[in-house]
Amino acid sequence: MRALVVGTRGSALALWQTDHAVSILREHARRTHSTVDISVRTITTRGDTDQSPVLAGKLGKGFFTLELEAALRAGEIDFAVHSLKDLPTESPADLAIAAILPRASKHDLLLARKDSVQEISTLQLPLAPAATVGSSSLRRSALIRRYAPGAQSTPLRGNVPTRLRKLAQGDYHAIVLAAAGVERLALDLAHFAAFDLNPRIWVPAPGQGAVAVQCRANDADVRALLGAVAHAATADDTAHERLYLQGLEGGCTTPFGCVVEGQDLCIGLDVNGRWRGAIVTRAGADRAKLLAALKAAEFRERSGAEWLYRRHRPAGVQVA
Repeated sequence: MRALVVGTRGSALALWQTDHAVSILREHARRTHSTVDISVRTITTRGDTDQSPVLAGKLGKGFFTLELEAALRAGEIDFAVHSLKDLPTESPADLAIAAILPRASKHDLLLARKDSVQEISTLQLPLAPAATVGSSSLRRSALIRRYAPGAQSTPLRGNVPTRLRKLAQGDYHAIVLAAAGVERLALDLAHFAAFDLNPRIWVPAPGQGAVAVQCRANDADVRALLGAVAHAATADDTAHERLYLQGLEGGCTTPFGCVVEGQDLCIGLDVNGRWRGAIVTRAGADRAKLLAALKAAEFRERSGAEWLYRRHRPAGVQVA
């Protein structure tokens, strides 16, 4: 096969994910007694330069992906590595998601300054009253309103190390971010109180923790190469999650979460400023009926014994 060029954003996490994808491809080549020559090209996207505090309305338009897709179309790169949750649910006809790689942690992580921790109730985040909590999404802001009603949700931008630095220097009392990025970069959390947030209750974004590899739809050789390392279970779960996001009109501006947990589908939606969540059996779920039920005036949330948070338990990162 010809020498290939992979495109990526330049953040530490994006480069980690790209190195991860290249390592998987090289390991596959070794196992199949073949060779693969891949170089990396860093591409700056609008999402890297636009530091607007609020991202609402932008992510569905390829805020972090359009420049990578343009480079694919121009033949400047042969495939691109993305965080799956950054990709719009509608894929362009001339491009294809050729592989979804094994998923890392799906859940969100609460990091707090140790002097800002106060465990009031198991049904609320363990934060002191009036804590300022940094968040980068409408979904997280809606969940903060629900599970930390005395806290103030404040916009948080920047790459993962930058977000931790802002917390350490006192810009926030706490921040919420994806556990996968922290774990992939093996960041030191010793100076913070760290809590895992239960994805069945604190529902993550569709596709969170998954890495997607995109190429030109008509490039049969690259599609075959990437398809050989695709992770079917992750692809199936995330396709199901993104199907529900696609079912929402204006999904990129709606606070919404959806995750597959075993045989269950966990879903959450902000309706008129109030977060509503449901857990249903995945096999029997009807997308239109479930979304309509969440929005209905007579909706009643099921009570249960689910935990909201627990002390962070570092997870190993799956490499192959």
